[in-house]
Amino acid sequence: MRRFRCARFRCAGLFAVIIGVTATAFAQLAPPATSAPWWRTAVFYQIFVRSFADARTGPLANDGIGDLQGLIERLDYLNDGDPVTTTDLGVTAIWLLPINPSPGYHGYDVTDYFEVHPDYGDIALMRRLVAEAHRRGIHVIIDLVLNHASAQHPAFLAALRPDATAEQRDFFRFSATPETSAGPWGQRVWHPLPSAQTPDSTLQTPNPDEPPARYYYGIFDAGMPDWNFRNSAVTDHHRRVAKFWLQDIGVDGFRLDAVRYLYEDGDILQDTPETKRWLREFTAWCHQLKPDAFIIGEVWADTAQAASYVTEDGLDTAFEFDLARATIDTASFGTPGILRDRLARTRDAYGSRPWATFLANHDQERAASQLSSDPAKLRLAAALQFTLPGIPFIYYGEEIGMTGRKPDPDLRTPMQWTPDAPNAGFTSPAVKPWHALNPDYPTINVASQTASPANNSGSQTLNTRPEPASDTGSLLALYRRLIRLRTGTDSDALRAGRPLAFTFEGRGLYADLRESETDAILVLANTSTAPRELTALELPDSFPAAAATLLLDSSASVDHSAPEPLSLPLALPGGAILIYHWEKDS
Repeated sequence: MRRFRCARFRCAGLFAVIIGVTATAFAQLAPPATSAPWWRTAVFYQIFVRSFADARTGPLANDGIGDLQGLIERLDYLNDGDPVTTTDLGVTAIWLLPINPSPGYHGYDVTDYFEVHPDYGDIALMRRLVAEAHRRGIHVIIDLVLNHASAQHPAFLAALRPDATAEQRDFFRFSATPETSAGPWGQRVWHPLPSAQTPDSTLQTPNPDEPPARYYYGIFDAGMPDWNFRNSAVTDHHRRVAKFWLQDIGVDGFRLDAVRYLYEDGDILQDTPETKRWLREFTAWCHQLKPDAFIIGEVWADTAQAASYVTEDGLDTAFEFDLARATIDTASFGTPGILRDRLARTRDAYGSRPWATFLANHDQERAASQLSSDPAKLRLAAALQFTLPGIPFIYYGEEIGMTGRKPDPDLRTPMQWTPDAPNAGFTSPAVKPWHALNPDYPTINVASQTASPANNSGSQTLNTRPEPASDTGSLLALYRRLIRLRTGTDSDALRAGRPLAFTFEGRGLYADLRESETDAILVLANTSTAPRELTALELPDSFPAAAATLLLDSSASVDHSAPEPLSLPLALPGGAILIYHWEKDS
């Protein structure tokens, strides 16, 4: 058995985070040297372009709508490209929600897959964004809506013409009668033909022996007809789209929307074998075009179903919705067994394959709203997510505690940059934003959580680094540390370690021990608000407690110049998370 040795303290290493108390800043860590795909070590930031930042320069400036130029102007907030600074957020990848032309504000009803929405810019500006992001070490993936198009898409409008050919009609599904009574969540999926294009509400099929069509298929709503994946021309179209964005524009991958619904089989409208086969071939095609392309899918299903898309090679990875729910519930109720049991099921389902972690996304009530904006619970949820194995995703504004409840537009409100009325730095004060800001922006904003005593006005110049932030214990400061925990260490055990058996005793505590080929970590978390004690701990023989190193314990004012071994009983303040680390002998 390979022996373990205690990791000497150095700038490249793992650290422990105590939440609920002011945490000590840690040194910038050297990036890991690894042959794993770039996305295995990345931290992603999800952006709704319309709500992130309105440009302050150029033709798109100050119209109340976020755009690609505004995003470029704010890239230094995400990552300034300087590994020495710690005032940027530090993310290494961004996911853009749909940026294609669309009649809907959300963008999931695409009318042109090869263009950029004119509210956001154009192809030239998109190329510039990719270049500016890459210059800072930020990868870019975009939302790709494969399952359906807009009812205003030229191909669908052509299919509705009375003189449409069989080939034109075959891009979508039409029927004389509804072929199913309802969709997976009880919704209508067969929609009457639009009267504007078909005044008599029928379409004569090219085959005169068939009855005229009166309905078309769209699993989400009438404005988004589903593509007919049994038509090979649909696959050809989608592959041309992938090639355009990966090779011509230079994006680094795709988040595939609604991948469960590509193929139908009678009354089975989701998760069909044909869907998974198509995704395997499409993902392989993308990897052929760009070997390091990252393909992640939205499989909003239970863990077993989501994992099947990954283990059967349909996707590089998938978002883990059940694990996200367990993370929020653990922070909300202070019950460690919720997360422990869900993580075990997740590992069983995925095996050695990766999954993506998150707290909430653009379709869900924001994490802060789910946790009643409780600062301690928000900090606990963030730290739990970033100490789990998996690939972390952050929804824009989550790092400052932005709130949002249904309906959907209220989940996607403008980013709160400053406390300045009336638009919180999102757009010019003289402009009405596309959506009203949350009323809590005077207190919940980036500037207030980064201001040092010498610079607390909340105003910052675009594309300049903010003054060094004082360690005020803000949620944003915590996210900065957590992100650097993931991106700046050489710990494979943290990101994707294998679980190891051990026992411990401590009421209200969560614990996870895992190892990689090079190191091992022990995560300890007090999920309650009251102080707790770890009273007993039995580790494998290769993990002597005396050889473990706690690299940060801010509540105990640990001197980082000397190792701090794990000793019992171990007191954990309410909401505390500690990480102990072992390195393996080479």
